[in-house]
Amino acid sequence: MREGPLRVLDINNFYSPVGGGIRVYHHEKLRWCRREGIECALIHPSGENSVTRFEGGTLYGVKSPPLAKSGYHFFTRGAPIREIIASFKPDVVELGSGIVVPRMVEKSIKGIPSFGFYHSNWPVALPLSVFDITGGPIPNLFQRFAVPWMGKAYRNLDRVMAASETSLSVLRRAGVERVRKTPLGVHPSVFSPEARSEELREKLGVPRGGRLVLYMGRLAPEKGIHVLLKTCPLFFQDPGIVVAVAGRGHWRNRVARAASRFGGRLKLLPHASHAGESASIMASADAFLSMGPCDTFSLVTLEALCCETPVAACVEAAAAELVRGAGGTSSYGPWNSPRALFESSLAAMAEPEEKRRGFRRFAEKYTWDACFEGIFAVYREVTG
Repeated sequence: MREGPLRVLDINNFYSPVGGGIRVYHHEKLRWCRREGIECALIHPSGENSVTRFEGGTLYGVKSPPLAKSGYHFFTRGAPIREIIASFKPDVVELGSGIVVPRMVEKSIKGIPSFGFYHSNWPVALPLSVFDITGGPIPNLFQRFAVPWMGKAYRNLDRVMAASETSLSVLRRAGVERVRKTPLGVHPSVFSPEARSEELREKLGVPRGGRLVLYMGRLAPEKGIHVLLKTCPLFFQDPGIVVAVAGRGHWRNRVARAASRFGGRLKLLPHASHAGESASIMASADAFLSMGPCDTFSLVTLEALCCETPVAACVEAAAAELVRGAGGTSSYGPWNSPRALFESSLAAMAEPEEKRRGFRRFAEKYTWDACFEGIFAVYREVTG
C-alpha cells in the first residue's frame, strides 16, 4: 500500500468557481480534508487548463466548451481527466456528475474505490438551463431518456450518495441500488438571525412595518426566476412588500428590465461575494424563495432556515423536504404557478416567532463536520 496521507479525488462536471451550492460543497470539503490531514483535489471543466491551490487542496481546471448560456463549461474529452487521475494516484474517487464522466473514466478508476454524489438533478435541469424550455412535451421526453442513462452511468460505482430523501427516490427510480443519504451542512455562527440589518432593509426601500421577500441564487429558468417575475404583480398589490433578487446568471438582464418596470419595488442586487454578506441579506428578509424544481438539497434553504427566515419552497424539489422537516408549512405546488408561489410566500411571512426559532434549531443539526464524517463513513464501507 502506498504510504502517506489518504488521497481523495473529486471530478465534477457541474462545478464552477462562480457557482452556488456545488462550489460551496467542494470548497468546504477541501478545507475539511486539510484539517484532517487528507490530500484532496478536484477536477472541473473550465475555460482554460489550470492548476490552482485552494485551502490546502488542488483544483485542476480542464479546458472545456461552454454549456450554452448557462455560465458553466462541460467536459467533452476524457483524456485530460484520465491523465490527471494517473498523475494524482487517488485512493478514493468521487464523481459529482452522472452524465458523461463515469464513462469517460471507467477504465482509469477500475480497482479504485469509486463513489457518485448526486449533486444535480440534470434530467430536469438541462432543458431548462441550456435551452430555456420551461414547458411543453420536450422536458418530459428528455427525462424519459436521461433517467435510465443516469442509472447506467452510476451502475458500476461502489456507492452513490445523495443529500436528501427526494434525491434518493430519483436514484432508486433510475435503478441505482447502492445509495446512501449524506446531507450537506451549514455554519450556524455565520448564518444567524444576529446577521439581520435594519440598515440594509432601509437601503432596499422596505417601509417601516413592511416586508422583504428574497430570492438568492442563479438567475436562470431551472431556478424558477421566470416564475418569480410573473409573481411580482401579485406581491406589489401590497404597497409594503419589496422583492429583492441577488445573484448572477444569463437571466440577469431580464430581471434588470423587469426591475425598471416596477418602480423600485423589485431590487436587483449584486452577487454576494462571501458567506457573511449572504447571511446578512437572508437574515434581513421576511421570506426566502426556493422556486426551482431541480434542487437536490438546497443549501440556501438550509442557510435561510438557520437565519430563522421562513422559506417558500416548491414541492417538486428537496427544499420542501427541509422546510417540512423544520416544521414549516410554506411548501407549494406546482413549481411554475405564480399564484401558488405568492400564497406560499404569504404563509411563510406569517410564521410565528417561536416556529422561526425552531427553524434554526433544526438547521443547526446539519454541520459540515457531520456531512463529511458521513461521506467518509460511506467511503470506509468499501475501503475498510
